[in-house]
Amino acid sequence: MDVSKYSQAVIDTIKEAHKIAIKNENLEVTELHIMYCILKNSDNEVIRAITNMGIVVKSLTDDIKNAISKLKSPKGVTNLYVSRAYQKVLIVSQEIARSMYDSLVSQKHIFLAILKEDYTQGAQIAQRHNLNYEILEKEFDKINSENIARGITDETLKELSKYGRNLTKEAIDGKLDPIIGRDEETKGVIRILSRRIKNNPVLIGEAGVGKTAIVEGLVQRIVKQDVPDILKDKIVFALDMTSLIAGAKYRGDFEDRLKKLLEIIKDSNGKIIMFIDELHNIIGAGNTSGTMDTSNILKPMLARGEILVVGATTLDEYKKYIEKDGALERRFQKILVEEPTQEDTISILRGIKSKYERHHKVQITDLAIIDAVKLSQRYLSSRKLPDIAIDIIDEASSLVRMYTDERPLELEDLNRKILQLETEKVLLKREVDEVSKHRLAELEKTIEKEKNILLEKEDAYIKEKQRQEEISNLKTDLELISLQIEDAKEKHSFDKLGDLMKLKEETDNNLNKVKSITPYYPLRIQVTQKEVKEIVAKLAGMPEKNLETDELALISNLKENLKYEFIGSENMIDRIVDAYIRSRGDLVEKNRPIGAYLLAGSSGVGKSYIAKLLANYIYDGEKSLVALDMSEFTDKSSITKLIGAPPGYIGFETGGAFTETIRTRPYSVILFDNIDMAQLEVAAIISQIIKNGKISDSKGRNIDFKNTVIICTVNIDSDKNKYLDLLKTKLQFSFLSSFDEIFFIDKFDKKSIKKVAKLSLQKLSQELSTNQINLVWDEEVEDELITYFDYENMGAIAISNAIEQYILTPISMKNLQGKLKKFSTVRLVLDEENNIILQD
Repeated sequence: MDVSKYSQAVIDTIKEAHKIAIKNENLEVTELHIMYCILKNSDNEVIRAITNMGIVVKSLTDDIKNAISKLKSPKGVTNLYVSRAYQKVLIVSQEIARSMYDSLVSQKHIFLAILKEDYTQGAQIAQRHNLNYEILEKEFDKINSENIARGITDETLKELSKYGRNLTKEAIDGKLDPIIGRDEETKGVIRILSRRIKNNPVLIGEAGVGKTAIVEGLVQRIVKQDVPDILKDKIVFALDMTSLIAGAKYRGDFEDRLKKLLEIIKDSNGKIIMFIDELHNIIGAGNTSGTMDTSNILKPMLARGEILVVGATTLDEYKKYIEKDGALERRFQKILVEEPTQEDTISILRGIKSKYERHHKVQITDLAIIDAVKLSQRYLSSRKLPDIAIDIIDEASSLVRMYTDERPLELEDLNRKILQLETEKVLLKREVDEVSKHRLAELEKTIEKEKNILLEKEDAYIKEKQRQEEISNLKTDLELISLQIEDAKEKHSFDKLGDLMKLKEETDNNLNKVKSITPYYPLRIQVTQKEVKEIVAKLAGMPEKNLETDELALISNLKENLKYEFIGSENMIDRIVDAYIRSRGDLVEKNRPIGAYLLAGSSGVGKSYIAKLLANYIYDGEKSLVALDMSEFTDKSSITKLIGAPPGYIGFETGGAFTETIRTRPYSVILFDNIDMAQLEVAAIISQIIKNGKISDSKGRNIDFKNTVIICTVNIDSDKNKYLDLLKTKLQFSFLSSFDEIFFIDKFDKKSIKKVAKLSLQKLSQELSTNQINLVWDEEVEDELITYFDYENMGAIAISNAIEQYILTPISMKNLQGKLKKFSTVRLVLDEENNIILQD
């Protein structure tokens, strides 16, 4: 078989035919397998022709499936052969393709070849459905004649297909998603296309709002004849600029291609509407030295009304490219496409749900759809509905399909267990004592039992996968029957309609019957809120625990955990956690960060430490902490570290390090340490972030800070009553007023110092436990550590330094000497001179 003579669709069909033969344990691949594969694929010209003839495809497919099930399947045969009829069909199909002047053998030629060999079983089954070679050939000729009558031949469509997609064909094949809503925009496109001059609409809107979907909806209305007479029987062709430019190596190649394409559209006398997505790309496309770009070639034809063009682009790109070219702009009529509401998006997702269920072979729950819309708008506000919600459902479905296709963990564990027992069995066979022989006999019984369990579970797993496959196939059948019903209604074929309605009812009953069967094995096939939340968390760069964990439990433990680890200022922790509770409640829209706090106090009291704790408990740990020392932002040029360099300066393309970090990790705790050292303009930017909850970087992108907690610190050696006066001398009043609250953290008293010592020892113990070393100490060791506390200068850092010097260093030395074994215990005690030592 010379594959170069066959289209890719035929090659895929032959491969699938072989798989079906293997699945049914058939000895040969026959023409029946090929027929079944062609008829099971709803996207081909054979199905369209048969449907036009009034033949019920489902009945024909079922008869062929039954014939395949009755083919001989002898046991013990391992090789797969091909029948003589199969071989002859491939040869005859090449002859038919040549007679039709086609360069490649398509599914149409293969099917005609099967019917031409009327002695085959496939041809005989088709004849029972009033289908034979002559009738089908006439139908293909009829379709071709209709195209010629409309001024569009097969050759024209093939030429067009080199440089784009035939959206009308895709709509007829049911490949386009249904369009829900957007009636006003669709009517606007129809109204402009129906004009005598300047009849070229351009859809303008943000990326993802559904501009292309509106064009696809228009195509579906044209196919259903639900448009004014002037637009009926039009073909919508989507131009692909990449295909047009690709391979144009020499000067003039691109212009030749484009002029030829435009001449085809012009000669159709308005029968072909050209859709150009990303319309701004026509400016400059194909332009080389001394040549014209696409827009300049199009403009004269647009002005004379020789071609119909529908464009789509974003607001920014329209202003940047199209508006600058006044001659091009006045040839298009603008239609603004707004983002749909949450309710409209939910309706859209419900309308296209079945297509995603069929593709991924899953079941999408309604709650998953609602969550996809609501969570995407809340946590992924930078992207537009419905595009982002559809992406979430698609990816969540893909996630579930991945889990379904993987072999269940339970079966893998059973397999490993059997393998382990088999290994033990081999070793026991070498022993000759009675105990080993008895153990061997018991082991053989256990292995047999486990193998039976594994076999039973694997059988149930395979049965359940087959059940899900059958459900998917029946849903596909229902979709195809529904398309045929719509076609019969439009053509007023009421006899055929009755048969189709009856067939739909039977298929629906079969589907319900298969669905009602108790699952053989607990496969994960439902897309639920859990999967949607998992995908949203990944896309938003937020900790998954914020969506998955019980929020009440998280919040109730938050205050307790923070107060245990942070010594002093319990009121400050209460206020910060209260702000977090308000943000999680999501009752009031707030265009500010979750909270912005200024912490004042002397060095070593834990001002920066609270930011680290918040990152650990409300987000994803240290990677969610963005810490900036304002001593590095003391001059005006340092502003580029925050928002990036202005256009024309070095580093403009990379953006600001700070804004880029928040753009990729919007759920963060931001620490501005030593805020009093920041240059005035840097402080003004921080103030703007706190007040507005967003800022524009050097590239003009809005960076959202609504999901951040902002902590600013300032060192003040004063008492609680005078710290505000000192703050006013260090910071401007306008900057101070932007904070939600200002807190003063007092110095530690003796009780607090002991708690710091105890916590520090506990943390060291936790770190050592990861190396299987147990650390214990007496209370007097904690009392001794207090003596190292420096009230005036280093604060709590002095205790950490003492632990490193007097405890961690001796333990490390003991480990280097090889005296510290795994799972050993290290006890800290005081010697006679109150020095901390390690006790063996």
